Amino acid sequence: MQLSAALVLVACLLVIPLIFILLDLWAGVRKAQQRGDKIRSNKMKRTVNKISKYYNAVLALCVVDAVQIAAFCFMARFYDWTPYTIPIFTIIGVLFVAGVEIKSIIEPANEKESRERDDIMALAVALAGCEKDPKKIAQAVADFFSASTDKKDEFNS
Repeated sequence: MQLSAALVLVACLLVIPLIFILLDLWAGVRKAQQRGDKIRSNKMKRTVNKISKYYNAVLALCVVDAVQIAAFCFMARFYDWTPYTIPIFTIIGVLFVAGVEIKSIIEPANEKESRERDDIMALAVALAGCEKDPKKIAQAVADFFSASTDKKDEFNS
């Protein structure tokens, strides 16, 4: 009976990250509309990538919990020791995903604008320090875009 209850719990836990990711997508679309941004397919692709990354982690934690629960069932059957068969690692992983997504949902829309404004100011300062040398200007712009891409990749990881 405990094993079937644990399996039902894990099945429910596997749905929770998807719900929070979809809520974050909905909130992101709403925030983009508030800012007047266009909804682009690359943002949707980021959501799909996020789903795959989160589920990779959650499913790995499910495997750890399966081993833990199997060991507990073995102990219960052969040693009459009945520990609790709770998928604790999966629960912790799902709570972490939910926390990250809730933070993203409640993040104000203007916070993204202020980050983008700070990036543009950093580029302006870098260009001001280049005087009128085209090579330095080109290098500063290239550095800005590579750093910007690195930040986006780091954020989306």
